[in-house]
Amino acid sequence: MYDTRWPRPGPAMAAVAALVGLVAGVILGFSSGGPGPTAQAGPISDTTRPTVTTLLEEFHTVVLGSFNDRRYADGSLRRLRERGVDDAAILQREEYPSLGTEYAVYSGRYETEAEAEAHKVELARLGISNSYLKHVTR
Repeated sequence: MYDTRWPRPGPAMAAVAALVGLVAGVILGFSSGGPGPTAQAGPISDTTRPTVTTLLEEFHTVVLGSFNDRRYADGSLRRLRERGVDDAAILQREEYPSLGTEYAVYSGRYETEAEAEAHKVELARLGISNSYLKHVTR
């Protein structure tokens, strides 16, 4: 016969353990102070590039899509980030008149065309091949 002062392990103990874990998680979540600031554009996951937060006068980049409708640009951006292009972002013709369309989904900001070309090759390794280089100016 099984004799002990503790209850036998089973579904009730699993439920109690899950409830205790849930309560502890909620308490820790409220005491953590909330999430920090989020970045809109970061480096591709396997490289370490600094993020640029100010608008540059000119740079070379890899354009991954050109759109006249913001909804399509947003959808393209979301899909690219799901594929691992964490630094993908959207440029607007309002800020960069050198764009041919209202919105361009792009990746990377480089001083030279050669640097942008190297990034294009890196993106191709992620399966992103419908892209082109662009010298963007204000």
